[in-house]
Amino acid sequence: MVSTNHSSRQSRLIEALSPRERARVAEFIEPVELKARDVLESEGEPIRYAVFPANAVTSTLMELPEGDTVEVGLMGAEGVVGLALLYGQRITNNTVIVQIPGDGVRIAADVFAREVVQHGGEFYRLLLRYANMFSAMVAQGAACNASHAVDQRLARWILQVHDRVERPQFPLTHEFIALMLGVRRASVSEAASRLRQAGAIDYRVGHIRVTDRDALEPAACGCYAVMRRFSEKIFIDDSLDGVATAHA
Repeated sequence: MVSTNHSSRQSRLIEALSPRERARVAEFIEPVELKARDVLESEGEPIRYAVFPANAVTSTLMELPEGDTVEVGLMGAEGVVGLALLYGQRITNNTVIVQIPGDGVRIAADVFAREVVQHGGEFYRLLLRYANMFSAMVAQGAACNASHAVDQRLARWILQVHDRVERPQFPLTHEFIALMLGVRRASVSEAASRLRQAGAIDYRVGHIRVTDRDALEPAACGCYAVMRRFSEKIFIDDSLDGVATAHA
């Protein structure tokens, strides 16, 4: 669906381009509204668009042999959905859904292949750098999920979502968080209750509010700081000719 909503936040990847490259890219992008639970990619299916979230957040999911689904990565304005297109692949191995609704822009897969991948240059190099950093964040997330307590993982996850939206409150249910973290709903409820008692968050049916970020950050494991550094490093590589440093 083409967006009729306008956010002050834009894709950081597109904002980071030089004015000349950004003008070139503007000719073949279109705004899109990203609704909660929209499926942007489906495992084994052709990729139709490369999607650049603005103030939306997406979850990359993997299905286990037993049928359970677990989140392996999330992205917001720093990322792009459709990474397989960078490597000439049109069929995705992942499922990507919209976790937090918002706006973004998209490029049709055929146009992306021609104007970004085959064209090469500044935009392509920046996207390859993002893909490399996203892989590192996925690996860090896997290590985190295997090693740290649910309370720490929940705090880390809420912080990552909070970084990617423009508001302290966002729509999320305990059931959805449990799916994303690969734990029981009861475990999420218990962990959320402890964060609430610490004054870090508040919640009501279907929504979470970050009430004290200074209290939330110490509750997270060190993986949050590591993953945030990975995200920021996308935009500070001096080897990318003509790519301006994005705003923090």
